[in-house]
Amino acid sequence: MPEYAISTQSGAGWPAPAAGALSRHLAPRSLPYEIVDDSDVLVLRIAGATVTVSWELADSWYVDIEGSPSAEWADSVASEIAGRLGQATGERAAWYRVTD
Repeated sequence: MPEYAISTQSGAGWPAPAAGALSRHLAPRSLPYEIVDDSDVLVLRIAGATVTVSWELADSWYVDIEGSPSAEWADSVASEIAGRLGQATGERAAWYRVTD
Protein backbone atom coordinates (compact mmCIF):
# COMPACT_ATOMS: atom_id res chain seq x y z
CA MET A 1 0.00 0.00 0.00
CA PRO A 2 2.07 2.93 -1.24
CA GLU A 3 1.55 6.24 0.51
CA TYR A 4 2.67 9.64 -0.73
CA ALA A 5 3.01 13.22 0.47
CA ILE A 6 2.57 16.09 -1.98
CA SER A 7 3.95 19.51 -1.16
CA THR A 8 4.84 22.61 -3.13
CA GLN A 9 8.34 22.83 -4.60
CA SER A 10 8.62 26.35 -3.22
CA GLY A 11 7.77 25.30 0.33
CA ALA A 12 4.75 27.61 0.38
CA GLY A 13 1.49 26.25 1.70
CA TRP A 14 -1.30 25.05 -0.56
CA PRO A 15 -4.45 27.15 -0.85
CA ALA A 16 -7.34 25.78 1.21
CA PRO A 17 -9.14 22.99 -0.67
CA ALA A 18 -12.77 23.38 -1.67
CA ALA A 19 -14.67 20.56 0.02
CA GLY A 20 -16.96 18.66 -2.29
CA ALA A 21 -15.08 19.56 -5.44
CA LEU A 22 -11.81 17.71 -5.00
CA SER A 23 -12.39 15.32 -7.92
CA ARG A 24 -12.66 18.26 -10.30
CA HIS A 25 -9.14 19.35 -9.38
CA LEU A 26 -7.34 16.15 -8.37
CA ALA A 27 -8.70 13.11 -10.23
CA PRO A 28 -6.34 11.76 -12.90
CA ARG A 29 -7.41 12.48 -16.45
CA SER A 30 -5.46 9.63 -18.03
CA LEU A 31 -7.31 6.80 -16.26
CA PRO A 32 -10.99 5.94 -15.93
CA TYR A 33 -12.15 6.17 -12.31
CA GLU A 34 -15.21 5.85 -10.11
CA ILE A 35 -15.81 8.42 -7.37
CA VAL A 36 -16.48 6.75 -4.02
CA ASP A 37 -16.35 9.92 -1.88
CA ASP A 38 -15.84 13.55 -2.85
CA SER A 39 -16.41 15.47 0.36
CA ASP A 40 -13.50 16.60 2.51
CA VAL A 41 -11.59 13.49 1.35
CA LEU A 42 -11.41 12.22 -2.23
CA VAL A 43 -11.72 8.46 -2.65
CA LEU A 44 -11.50 6.96 -6.15
CA ARG A 45 -11.50 3.45 -7.55
CA ILE A 46 -9.02 3.14 -10.38
CA ALA A 47 -8.22 -0.19 -12.07
CA GLY A 48 -9.28 -2.14 -8.98
CA ALA A 49 -7.25 0.03 -6.59
CA THR A 50 -8.66 2.42 -4.00
CA VAL A 51 -6.98 5.82 -4.09
CA THR A 52 -7.56 8.19 -1.17
CA VAL A 53 -6.45 11.83 -1.37
CA SER A 54 -6.69 13.97 1.76
CA TRP A 55 -5.38 17.10 3.38
CA GLU A 56 -3.57 15.49 6.33
CA LEU A 57 -0.53 17.47 7.32
CA ALA A 58 0.18 21.17 7.41
CA ASP A 59 1.06 22.27 3.89
CA SER A 60 0.87 18.70 2.49
CA TRP A 61 -1.59 16.43 0.75
CA TYR A 62 -1.60 12.72 1.46
CA VAL A 63 -2.27 9.96 -1.12
CA ASP A 64 -2.88 6.36 -0.09
CA ILE A 65 -3.19 3.65 -2.76
CA GLU A 66 -4.61 0.27 -1.71
CA GLY A 67 -4.54 -2.64 -4.15
CA SER A 68 -2.05 -1.11 -6.58
CA PRO A 69 -0.99 -3.50 -9.37
CA SER A 70 2.63 -2.27 -9.08
CA ALA A 71 4.81 0.37 -7.43
CA GLU A 72 5.38 1.99 -10.83
CA TRP A 73 1.63 2.24 -11.44
CA ALA A 74 1.10 3.80 -8.00
CA ASP A 75 3.94 6.27 -8.66
CA SER A 76 2.31 7.32 -11.94
CA VAL A 77 -1.06 7.88 -10.25
CA ALA A 78 0.54 9.94 -7.45
CA SER A 79 2.53 11.92 -10.00
CA GLU A 80 -0.59 12.73 -12.01
CA ILE A 81 -2.51 13.77 -8.89
CA ALA A 82 0.40 16.03 -7.92
CA GLY A 83 0.41 17.56 -11.40
CA ARG A 84 -3.34 18.18 -11.30
CA LEU A 85 -2.98 19.83 -7.88
CA GLY A 86 -0.25 22.07 -9.27
CA GLN A 87 -2.41 23.02 -12.27
CA ALA A 88 -5.36 23.85 -10.02
CA THR A 89 -3.31 26.08 -7.72
CA GLY A 90 -0.59 27.54 -9.92
CA GLU A 91 2.09 25.95 -7.72
CA ARG A 92 4.70 23.39 -8.77
CA ALA A 93 4.05 20.17 -6.89
CA ALA A 94 6.63 17.75 -5.48
CA TRP A 95 5.54 14.24 -4.51
CA TYR A 96 7.36 11.80 -2.27
CA ARG A 97 6.70 8.13 -1.57
CA VAL A 98 6.38 7.84 2.21
CA THR A 99 5.85 4.06 2.43
CA ASP A 100 5.79 1.13 0.00
